[in-house]
Amino acid sequence: MLIRRQQWAIAIASLITVVVATGLWIANNLALRAELERGRMSAQIGPVGAAQMRSRIFEFLAEPSPAARARWYESHQALGALLAPALMDGTPGEPIIAGLRARHAELPALFEALAADRLREAAGSTPTPELLDAQRMASVHFMEATQQVASDTLRLLDLGQARLERLHADQERLIAGLILALGLVIGLELFLVHRRILDPLQELHKGARAIEKGHYEHRLGMSGKDEIAQVGAQFDHMADALGETLQALHQQRSQLELANRELESFSYSVSHDLRAPLRGIGGWAQALEEDHGAALPVEAQEYLARIRGECARMNLLIEDLLQLARVTRSEPSFEWLELDLLAREVAERVRESWPGRDIEFVIAPGLTVWGDRRLLGIALANLFDNACKFTARVPRARVELGCREIVDPLGARVLRQYFVRDNGAGFDMKHAARLFVPFQRMHSQREFPGTGIGLAIVQRIIQRHAGVLEAEAGPGEGACFRFTLPLLPGPPAPVPNATPP
Repeated sequence: MLIRRQQWAIAIASLITVVVATGLWIANNLALRAELERGRMSAQIGPVGAAQMRSRIFEFLAEPSPAARARWYESHQALGALLAPALMDGTPGEPIIAGLRARHAELPALFEALAADRLREAAGSTPTPELLDAQRMASVHFMEATQQVASDTLRLLDLGQARLERLHADQERLIAGLILALGLVIGLELFLVHRRILDPLQELHKGARAIEKGHYEHRLGMSGKDEIAQVGAQFDHMADALGETLQALHQQRSQLELANRELESFSYSVSHDLRAPLRGIGGWAQALEEDHGAALPVEAQEYLARIRGECARMNLLIEDLLQLARVTRSEPSFEWLELDLLAREVAERVRESWPGRDIEFVIAPGLTVWGDRRLLGIALANLFDNACKFTARVPRARVELGCREIVDPLGARVLRQYFVRDNGAGFDMKHAARLFVPFQRMHSQREFPGTGIGLAIVQRIIQRHAGVLEAEAGPGEGACFRFTLPLLPGPPAPVPNATPP
């Protein structure tokens, strides 16, 4: 629990530091935002209070009219709206705002004095010297008032700029202090992590690598009461249990390999020994039919035909079983080979076994693979024969062999995936789990005859090549069998452009 207590103490100190810094940061930001708002107000007072009101008084003096008077009062009201908020209360700019409000209150009287003089002049009355003096004084007072508004606005802007600079400096000091405090906390954390966690974890890593390399006798021997020391002790216990489990697994594997070899040998022997009796049964049935067929009743002749047919089917089944056993038992002989050339040879043989059929084989060129020629020939023969069988009801059968590049989802490697696609009967994908199981069939024997072993043979061959076989189909939409083959160093194998299945 020592590491946990230290972690809690550091976490609490970090939390307090962050909370305090956050509070100061928020307060500083609020002050900064308020100062920016005051600055925006100050920046608007000058144009509205000085420039706009001056231009409006000049407009009125040039052409006295009710509209010009209304525009001046609009400017006056706009200045009043800017001066109304209490943004400057409690700040150095509060006296300046108070003076601006006082001058704002004086401006209507000055405007009315100027307006009265200008209206009398516009009415055609002759101004007296006293009236001219009063008009000049009113103009001077008005200009002084607006000039004072502009001057006070500049003072407000200067005060706001100084306060903004001070707030920015406070913010920079706050950031520097926060960085320093967090740096101290992080430095302490790193020191404790390195001493209490990283060094023991490095020992754990070395121990795991030793176990990975097969040194199951390696032990850490950590001592202490902290969590990592407890993990080290559990690691040693795990290594003990792993060694015992591996030893038991090796024994079980040896026993299973021996039993599997015996089972394969038994299956091969039984399949091989069944051929002679079946050949005898079929031969005697044929001899009986040839010598005495005319004398036998029709029903007896049908029985003899069934016996011969079942013998032929059993012979085919035994041949497939023997081929499955040979594929499983034989050691692959790998080489670089042209899969497209091999596929064309196999396609011709398969085509001959289906006389009278219109079958089109489309084989992509340049398919160079690393594999066993004999085994891959058997796999292609089974896939092509399977495609021909299930396209028997199609007027023109099409069987395609192609290739595309895919990314291995487990190792993120680029793999070459080959496919054999047909336009036959297809099958329902909900039964796909039975597809590669020996003797399991997707269609009845009456619809499409066969032994149900061909695809199991293909799967064994692809597995012997460290590849994966999968299928995709739909009822009446044909079937597509995809398989991968190993990519080993060697000559590049160009991949033709093929439509992915």
